[in-house]
Amino acid sequence: MKVVLIGGGSYTWTPTLAGDLMLREGLAGGHLSLVDLNAAAAEQMRRYCALMNERLGAGWTVTADSLTDALRGADVVCVSISTGGLQAMHDDYHIPEKYGIYHTVGDTVGPGGIARTLRNVPVLVDIARQMERHCPDAWMVHVTNPLSQLTRAVARRTSIRVVGLCHNYAGTMAMLAKYLDARYEDIDAVSVGVNHYTWLKDITCQGKPVADRLTLAGYEAYHRDKHMALVTNTTDDIIKEALEMKTNKEYYLNFALYEQLGYFPVGSSNHVAENLPYYCNHPEAMQKYHIRRKGVLPRRQVLIDDRKRSVEQVLAGEQPLPEMKLSHEGLSAICEALQTGRAERVMVTMPNAGQVANLPLGAAVETWAVAGRGGVDPVMSGDVPLVAFGSMLSIVGEQELAVEAALTGNREAVYQAMHISPLVQDKDRARELADELLEAGRAYLPQFFAAQQA
Repeated sequence: MKVVLIGGGSYTWTPTLAGDLMLREGLAGGHLSLVDLNAAAAEQMRRYCALMNERLGAGWTVTADSLTDALRGADVVCVSISTGGLQAMHDDYHIPEKYGIYHTVGDTVGPGGIARTLRNVPVLVDIARQMERHCPDAWMVHVTNPLSQLTRAVARRTSIRVVGLCHNYAGTMAMLAKYLDARYEDIDAVSVGVNHYTWLKDITCQGKPVADRLTLAGYEAYHRDKHMALVTNTTDDIIKEALEMKTNKEYYLNFALYEQLGYFPVGSSNHVAENLPYYCNHPEAMQKYHIRRKGVLPRRQVLIDDRKRSVEQVLAGEQPLPEMKLSHEGLSAICEALQTGRAERVMVTMPNAGQVANLPLGAAVETWAVAGRGGVDPVMSGDVPLVAFGSMLSIVGEQELAVEAALTGNREAVYQAMHISPLVQDKDRARELADELLEAGRAYLPQFFAAQQA
């Protein structure tokens, strides 16, 4: 199997994803092709991945290539990018603050999510179109935010089969396993919704319902008594360590909502809060539910610098390769299932073909799917619970308009998406906010500014 990592120069993502691929016996002897705008970073990661391959004896070929060379003969193309980088993310976070909007994550919904959609959609659609020319039967398996909007755009505009992967479900399961004093594989649930706003139904531990055990008082005791940071076995562990989030009550709102509504939201409280903006637009509510506002700079840059330094020390022989173990990221499971035909159940974002019965067909939704030699097929998962249905439809509407705007350069669609976004409470300033974000991202928005620049 030939797997392409676009954004392969990432010091955070590539060691995890590449290590997972090489740890899968069914993928031994594969070809990993790294593509990155930063050629020096891609070459560093090529050497690093070659060391991992040598350590494991996995028989992989590792190359750093141009996009065209990488796509030729590819079976799976994984995309992990951030158009505009940290500075653009910084603008997504701080410009809305001038309008009274305080992002807690800023990568999926609200003004930040809309701006990120506008920047990233043209890039992923262009990659998919090049896949149509060079590897039309390959799967795009991406981990780029906003996951739902990018999946939707690629599916709308190209023939490429596409899924998005997020580790929020794995992180939530890891927390629930620790909370219930169980193993990760003991916990199961049906999960429905859109990425970063999904809800768990039918939560079980070793096949038995646990509804009466998920209490806010229980979470308070769990948090008080735990002595180390939660290990989710995803790339989030690296980020949380760098951002010094060891003592944050990051699932407090989840337990509070479960007590009030009877369903458990997936992902940290910060992700959940942006879909229910009362919890992040009022200081008193933020304090009560332990929601934190989240900046991008400088700590994210510190994380990148630290990871780069660690890679360079390994390459120089100054420190050993870290221990490698299979993570809960889904890429390698899908690749092995496609290659060997051994079925794997994975949590994915895909266009809705009825797997979420009460959300619009075609909208990108997140549910279980089964991967095998024939592809990735979503599992029918029923309805979004009525208690979340109204807010979910608002998010889907915002995302659909943002995708339309990103694909067409229609400024009116940007204004509409901004206006209906639940996070934008002062609707009279929605256009002004949209214009300021568009201007800040001008260099990455040719669909809006190409005529002026020409």
